Amino acid sequence: MIKQIERQIRELQKELSEVRKGRDTTRLQPCGGDVEIRKKNELLDELDKRIESLNDKIRELEKKRRELMSESLKKAGYESPFT
Repeated sequence: MIKQIERQIRELQKELSEVRKGRDTTRLQPCGGDVEIRKKNELLDELDKRIESLNDKIRELEKKRRELMSESLKKAGYESPFT
């Protein structure tokens, strides 16, 4: 289960990187008029929302992964040397 979550995290991080690259490329494209500027801004807003969504998914999966790892340590009978 942990390896599956880690794989999902890597895939989402790769997608996040691609979306960021697309956003940066879009941001650098010149515009010829008001209509193009409006379309570009709408596209940038959509890309920003997608980036935010991917970041949220990655955070949730990382939290789930940490929880699963801590549960597995508790099940294994881990005893802290500091207690």
